[in-house]
Amino acid sequence: MDPTLIALASAGGTAVVSAMATDGWERLRTGVVALWVRFRPDSTAELEQDLDTSRTALLETLDSDIDQARQALQSVWQGRMLTLFLEDRTAAAEFKTLLLELAKDGHPGPDMKFHAEAHDHARVYQAGGNQFISER
Repeated sequence: MDPTLIALASAGGTAVVSAMATDGWERLRTGVVALWVRFRPDSTAELEQDLDTSRTALLETLDSDIDQARQALQSVWQGRMLTLFLEDRTAAAEFKTLLLELAKDGHPGPDMKFHAEAHDHARVYQAGGNQFISER
């Protein structure tokens, strides 16, 4: 499986869930629906209902459970995105363009949190985007 598609699907699922509680939700939702209309028109109505149901569930989640709810929803949407991208790589390219346009227009990307622990001689590399490591 192509790691680039996996990474894009991961970013996509995170972006969808992150946008659910922000002002950028309608724009991202419109872009995702347009993607489905183009590549999976038979399942567009189901997608729209699932987006709305997911958003409602997230907005109604208690603060104490919000991280767990976000993770669960991100997994669901990452899976849906990956399935679409594996079916048609053009969909992946168009979704990447949507994310870049949103970022350019001032809508932040997914809210990322990193946590790592290194012990002894271990190394940890974390990135919210491309990462290039050159060791000698």
